[in-house]
Amino acid sequence: MIALLAEGVPAECMVGTFNSHGWMALAVTGVGLVGAIYSLSKGFEWLREEADCKRDQKEAPDRRTAKNWLLGLWVLLPPAWFFIEYIFLYRHFGKPACFESFKYAQELAGKGWAGMVAVLSGLYFGKEILGKE
Repeated sequence: MIALLAEGVPAECMVGTFNSHGWMALAVTGVGLVGAIYSLSKGFEWLREEADCKRDQKEAPDRRTAKNWLLGLWVLLPPAWFFIEYIFLYRHFGKPACFESFKYAQELAGKGWAGMVAVLSGLYFGKEILGKE
């Protein structure tokens, strides 16, 4: 892993990052990962709950509000963070020589975010989207 980082990111981009704003980006990344795990686990829990209710011939609780809130947070918060990170943090603390690496990292994170929104949309609202409910 260290060899991969050494080849992929120029050394000048890694030096001093956590002395400026890197701790904040690391904290937001950690919160995002915890949020992703929570959102996915709730989605699977709700699917299991629906299946159990269907099997026991009970009415499943309405979880649409919670699903809407979680998906709404995923749709709005990551792009807001990307904007804040670029406009306020990188412009103030970032190293000009590392801008291409920063843009590439944001591009990868953006693709991960879009994938997460797609997975959550399917997990939370797949039956409604496919018209099977």
